[in-house]
Amino acid sequence: MIAPLRSTRQIYLVQPKFPVSYWGLEHFLHEMTPYEAVFPPVGLLTLAALTPPDFRVTLCDENAGEQIDFETDAEIIGITGYIIQMAHVFKIADRFRALGKTVVLGGPMANLVPGQCRRHCDVLFEGEAEYTWPRFLGNYLEGNAADHYHQEETIHLPDSPPPRLDILKRSYAHGIVQCTRGCPFTCEFCDIIVMFGRKMRLKPVERVLQEIEAWANRGVPQVFFADDNFIGQRAYAKDLLRAIIQWNAGRRQAMSFYTQASIDMVRDEELLGLLRDANFVSLFIGIESPRKSSLAETHKTQNEKLDLVEAVHKIQSYNMFISAGMIVGFDNDDPSIFDEQYEFLQAAGIPMAMLSVLLAVPKTPLYKRLEAEGRLLDPGEDCEDSSHYVGTSGGTNFRPLRMTGEELKEGQAELYRRLYTPEAFAQRLLGNLHRFKDVHYRPEDLRLRNLFILFRLVRSYWRQGWAARKFFFRAVVATVRHSHRSLPHMMTMLGMYQHFCKVHAAKMAWDPWQRRREVRPAETTQAASS
Repeated sequence: MIAPLRSTRQIYLVQPKFPVSYWGLEHFLHEMTPYEAVFPPVGLLTLAALTPPDFRVTLCDENAGEQIDFETDAEIIGITGYIIQMAHVFKIADRFRALGKTVVLGGPMANLVPGQCRRHCDVLFEGEAEYTWPRFLGNYLEGNAADHYHQEETIHLPDSPPPRLDILKRSYAHGIVQCTRGCPFTCEFCDIIVMFGRKMRLKPVERVLQEIEAWANRGVPQVFFADDNFIGQRAYAKDLLRAIIQWNAGRRQAMSFYTQASIDMVRDEELLGLLRDANFVSLFIGIESPRKSSLAETHKTQNEKLDLVEAVHKIQSYNMFISAGMIVGFDNDDPSIFDEQYEFLQAAGIPMAMLSVLLAVPKTPLYKRLEAEGRLLDPGEDCEDSSHYVGTSGGTNFRPLRMTGEELKEGQAELYRRLYTPEAFAQRLLGNLHRFKDVHYRPEDLRLRNLFILFRLVRSYWRQGWAARKFFFRAVVATVRHSHRSLPHMMTMLGMYQHFCKVHAAKMAWDPWQRRREVRPAETTQAASS
């Protein structure tokens, strides 16, 4: 049993820093915007809302530039994290434990690798925390807290309270709301159905609107719906979208949205129209592979049955930019998959692709299959090294079937370089834009922060030479001509491209403009006359 240390009731919640990544947008945010992170840690904000009011809760978000206060007076230290953060999470936890604090670990990593987390915490949480966290706090005050709380059954989602936004201290680019949990599909590699199940659980529409309103009151221009499949329950999604349309119609300043969803939405034109009319500006879709045999292998049946290029084009025609999750390294993938992926992404016109090597995440059906086949790699002495879980850097934790691990890593790196040359990216970006029709998207009003971002963005491209300037202004002019309302989001896409280039440069010593340094016409004339 764990006894309380003192009579003070303070809790310190820590969101550890992620490694610099494609979707963290660190270079874009820190160099060109007034924001300190994309969005806040909604899990910890929900945990704070679950905490009785007689406890004082403090949040530290390392991703927003906050420094961890190891001298805090808080008795309880709550830490969350993902597998790719493993070493950093354990370092923080061990330091707090050495100081005599009660360290609590929960979140995705604790759910997927509880055995490794166990030795770095006093209390381990598995499963959803809506019921177990208040129980733990009550036990703690009584002096009989357990060292392990496991919520085996899924919780009733309406019991999850609105996140506490009042404990945020930093500026975030977007708000974040979770409407549902779970996914009805059975993708072999996916950990979502392991943690949240296949049965969709729904938050009441009125509650979702309250949470959106709370973010609007904080002045954020856009909200991300953090559902694993926003359209997993279509009737609910349509009801919610209709409510958002009505809510936005009553506002002078409309809110815009983005989310992640499965590509089978293409079969429902009413749904697509509602997404457009609700001011959705972009969607992230898990496409994974253009190769049908690879999709069949991983049980991605919702993708296997579609013409994926046509499906993407149809969704884009409802005035949304598409980002996609793509995976290489399936058992049906051989070295020709890299050309196939490239050709598909260019044909589909998907600007942003998160290209990952396949990972066997613990507890997933894929992990169990590869373990039975004896194909999982031995992590060696350092079983807490998470580098083999960073799929976007070519890391993996199993032996591929039809190519070597080195071929997989090198092929993925070269595919990244090809996809993010200025020519290839511009083709996809403008292809997506030119499929927009009759755009009625309502962007946010012009504010000082928008001008600040625009100035920094122009300066960034200007400093990289004539080719970069030409690339930038080509995209801007095309947007003004075809869909001027989309200009604010085009600025975001161009900022994301700068960030992606810098991430690639750090990993691969790659400069997208190096072989494209164009000599300006005036300079050519000067050289000829000298």
